[in-house]
Amino acid sequence: MFRTTLISLFMTSAMLATPLAMTHAEQVAITIDGEFEDWADVAASVIDNKGDGIGAVDFTRIWLADDDRFLFIRIEATEDFDLSDDNSILLYIDTDANAATGITVGGIGAELEWRLGNRLGTFNHNGNSTTVYNNSIRFRGAPTVTSNTFEIAVGRDTLPDGSNPLFTGTEIRVLFVDANSGDTIPNTGTILSYTLDEGSVPPASPISFERPTPSTLRVVTHNILSNRLFDKQYQQSFNRLYTAVSPDILHLQELSNYSASEATNLIASWFGGDWYGAQVDNGNSYDDCKTISRYPIIGSWAIDGNLAVLIDTTESIGTPILCINAHLPCCDNDYGRQNEVDAIIAFIRDAYLPDGELTLDSEVPVMISGDLNLVGLSQQLVTLVTGDIQNELEHGPDSPPDPDGSDLHSITSRQTEKRMGYTWRNDPNNYAGYWPGQLDFMIYSDSNLTLTRNFLVYTPEMSPSELAANSLMESDSLVSDHLVFCADFVPPCLEDVTSDGTVDVSDLLAIINAWGLCLGCDEDINEDSWVDVTDILLIVGAWGPCE
Repeated sequence: MFRTTLISLFMTSAMLATPLAMTHAEQVAITIDGEFEDWADVAASVIDNKGDGIGAVDFTRIWLADDDRFLFIRIEATEDFDLSDDNSILLYIDTDANAATGITVGGIGAELEWRLGNRLGTFNHNGNSTTVYNNSIRFRGAPTVTSNTFEIAVGRDTLPDGSNPLFTGTEIRVLFVDANSGDTIPNTGTILSYTLDEGSVPPASPISFERPTPSTLRVVTHNILSNRLFDKQYQQSFNRLYTAVSPDILHLQELSNYSASEATNLIASWFGGDWYGAQVDNGNSYDDCKTISRYPIIGSWAIDGNLAVLIDTTESIGTPILCINAHLPCCDNDYGRQNEVDAIIAFIRDAYLPDGELTLDSEVPVMISGDLNLVGLSQQLVTLVTGDIQNELEHGPDSPPDPDGSDLHSITSRQTEKRMGYTWRNDPNNYAGYWPGQLDFMIYSDSNLTLTRNFLVYTPEMSPSELAANSLMESDSLVSDHLVFCADFVPPCLEDVTSDGTVDVSDLLAIINAWGLCLGCDEDINEDSWVDVTDILLIVGAWGPCE
């Protein structure tokens, strides 16, 4: 059970009498992935009044948690902002709970001042200041797009100046300041104190590379970084990575100097058998998206520089699949990204029209995969999931992209052995680069496709036993700054009410809990508006793995 206590004490220090907000929480398993369900049992450490910040950022709540590797912080504001750009937010951590050491601010003595909008900070030890970067303190933050809520991790075993530890005790103090709005959390005159190391958290359960069933459709996306797939010094690592995950469909980005045919021949030389390839064929040598498939490719189309491929996956999932392999513009080019995602949604909309170029049936799944470079405004992700086109004059009306007229589902994944959801990492040694984040996505139609497993491969964080079991080397993932992102799919399994890939007791219990009149609910398997014995019989008849 997690608990948070807020009490008013007064420091007996000769410096100043200051209220102390003391929080205590057992360690908790937090995954830094931009989702917040794992914070459900963590009480807010401070709740701040709305409207006390004049400007862009008005803090409302802060939560604190930890495990053996990280201090976790969740911060909330009234309006969306960008955590890594265009803000003047400062995070102060007093890691020895001693106001007489470190940087004096808000009644604490902070050993760390982290300037989020600049992506760098200052470590103060015994009066000596060192400029530090995200790799110096293992800083992590999610999501990578604008939001009003973020989760942050700071490494507990780091040596920011190369010699001295950041954390020296179990009591710490935390303060956020927005230099533009003037808002702070906690408010001026209150100190937020937190105690580390109460309780324990088991390691993350390893995610197996093994397919749930032989007929599972496995899709992989990977930005290979500047044509490295054909660089002899990296090819063996790529071979090991792809052999370990054994994709059916492989979406590659940043492969601009080689054709799909050359890439297909290389993959076939590693796996054997027949392979098929597709690329954007518009004469532009910089179009870098290539898709390689075990299954025949029915057709391919260009969407700006992105690639749409219709693949005959009937053998696996009973129907073809429409795949969009996308590599969107980088960095601060929100306009360019939005224009391309508008075009993608317009293509999907038209693909299912009766008089369209593809005239696909609603049973055909659609999936958007690739290095989407989703930083900056969150609208681009909203458009891809919901079909909310921004430039309707050029791209036509909004259109929910799932063939059943609903939203698509974006997969939130994690590394096989660590609670981290970043897909891109390029640790800077001496400059203010971006911290690791999710740039790669798989977004799919869950009305006609069921996700059974997903994971990210980052070999430096894998155990020796898992590396050996998958014939990998610790350095293999370092061939690119993007991680291999893998997801497994099967045809829809209506009896799998809990969507975990298996029809079992959990689905039976879900049926019982929803018993009776139930309009449009998943538990009404035969769609007669009632959850009753008929649905139970369907569960029993489909018992076991979804296939």
